[in-house]
Order: sequence, then C-alpha cells, then structure tokens
Amino acid sequence: MKRREQERLTEDRRASVKLGSWMSLVAVVLVMIPSVFRLITEPLRWGDAAMVTAGTALAAFHIVRLARLKRMPQARRREGTGAS
Repeated sequence: MKRREQERLTEDRRASVKLGSWMSLVAVVLVMIPSVFRLITEPLRWGDAAMVTAGTALAAFHIVRLARLKRMPQARRREGTGAS
C-alpha cells in the first residue's frame, strides 16, 4: 500500500470526504431520475439505458466509499502544528 493510503484521516478530513460523497450521491440520483422515468414510460432508448447504467455504477461507488470511510480508523488532530 502507498503511504498516503495507510495514513489515517483526521476528523475534519473525514467529514469533508463524507459530505462530498453524500452530495455526489444525491446529484447522481437526481440526474438519473428522468432517465429512469423515460425507461419506464417510453420505448427503450440507448442513451437512457447508458445514463442509468453509469448512474448506478457511480451510486455504488459512493455507497462503498461511505461504507469504507465508516470502518477506517481515525487519527487524532495535531495541536499547534500548522498555520491558521
């Protein structure tokens, strides 16, 4: 593993990643809704099928990311080690 992958995330960094994942997951779902609706109500179009497939893959990625982040160990915040 790379050193960066082995480092533990601080609370602030973890919250930032968590918020970004949730926001991306909501955006993916909102973008997918019209394509899912068209797939249900209209004849099959390859563009809508591709959008739903890509959206499902992105949603799965963000769900796995959130699950792994929850299980990852946390580092303690260093006191007085940086410029404000």
